[in-house]
Amino acid sequence: MTSKERIQTTLSHQIPDRVPMALWGSYYTLNDDTYFNVLKHCGLTEPVLPFRKLKPRNSNYYDDRILDFLDTDVRFIWSGFTDLGGARMNGDRKDAWGVEWVRSGPNITSIGAPLKNMTLEQIAEYSWPDPEQYLDYKLMEERIDFLIRNYPDKAIAARAVNSYGPFEQASELRGREDFLMDMIIEPDIANLIVEKCTEVIIRAQEIYLDIVGTYIDYFEIPGDDYGSNQSLLISPKIFNEMFQPQLRKIVGSIKQYRQDLPVAFHSDGAITNIIGDLIDCGIDILNPLEPLPATDWKEIKDEYGDNLCFMGGVDLKEALTGSVEDVEIDVQRCLDTFAEGGGYILTSANHMPPDIPPENVIALFESGKRLGVYS
Repeated sequence: MTSKERIQTTLSHQIPDRVPMALWGSYYTLNDDTYFNVLKHCGLTEPVLPFRKLKPRNSNYYDDRILDFLDTDVRFIWSGFTDLGGARMNGDRKDAWGVEWVRSGPNITSIGAPLKNMTLEQIAEYSWPDPEQYLDYKLMEERIDFLIRNYPDKAIAARAVNSYGPFEQASELRGREDFLMDMIIEPDIANLIVEKCTEVIIRAQEIYLDIVGTYIDYFEIPGDDYGSNQSLLISPKIFNEMFQPQLRKIVGSIKQYRQDLPVAFHSDGAITNIIGDLIDCGIDILNPLEPLPATDWKEIKDEYGDNLCFMGGVDLKEALTGSVEDVEIDVQRCLDTFAEGGGYILTSANHMPPDIPPENVIALFESGKRLGVYS
C-alpha cells in the first residue's frame, strides 16, 4: 500500500498492510532540541527555517527530510494561526487572545489573565481575536500545492488551528483556579468564555477548510487535557453540560464541510469516563493514549474500537528515555493493545523532549515498520 492508502484503510477500520506511523502533528512532534539532536544523528545538513517564525513554543521546526528518513506515512499542513497569533517566545509577548507569555529556559509560561475579575458584560465586550487577521492564506496555499506535487503517495493531515481547545484556552484567559471556580459558582461566566473561544476556533477552521479541506485525509482539532494521571480534572456532569456541546460544534463545523473527513482530538490523562461522550461529539481519532495505571487501554480498545481510531501510545517517560530494546518492547505493547482489527496509528504519547536520544526516535519507527506488519 501507499502511505495514503494505509492511512485511509486504517481510518476506515479496515486492516492495512502494516500499522501506519506519524510524527510532527499537533500533539506528537519533536521539541526543538530533540529535532537538532535527530538532525545531527541522521547526518542531515542545516536545520530548516522554523515553521513558526515567531517561535511561539518549544516545538518550532517541521522538517520533511526527517519524516522521509523515518519513512512515516503522514505529511502536514498548518494554518499559521498559532504562529501569527500564538504565544511568543520573543518580541511581542501577548498572543492574539491577549494572554501574555514569558520565557523560562526552553519553555514559556503565561502570566496574568486578561479576563481575570471581569464581569459577564465585560467578557462579552472583550476584543476576541478575528481569525481572518491571523491565518496565513499564502502559506496554506503554497504548502498544499507543495505536498500534492512532492508527496502524492503520502497522507496529508491538517494541524490544529489553535494550541488549546475551549477548556484550556478559557483557563489561560481567566486564570486556571478562577476558571475552575467559575464552573461551579459562576457558570454563566464560564459558559460565555467557553462559547467565545469555540466561536473563534470554528471561524478559523472554516477558513482553513475552504483552502485545504478537499485534499486532506484527517483534521486535527485543538486538544484539551481533561484528565490528571489518576482521574478527570472536571466531573463528567460538567463536561457534558459545558464542554461537550462546544466540542460537538467544533467537530460539526468540519463534518458540515466534509462528512467523511476524520477528526482527531488530543486529551491527556485518565479520561476513560468521557471517551463515549467524545465519540458522541463526532471524534474519530483519539490521542495520545498515555500508558497510565489508571487507564486500561486494552479494555477501551475492545469497547470502542469499532467507532474510534487510536493514535499514539509509545511511552515517553521510561521506554523512549531508556534503551533501544525498551523502545521496541513498548512499541510491541502498543501494537498488542491497539492494532488488532486496524484503527491504530503508531506514534509517541505526546511531544518528544530532548531527554529522548535520537537513536530511540529512530528505533520507534524502525520497530514499528518491522513489528507492525499485519499477517
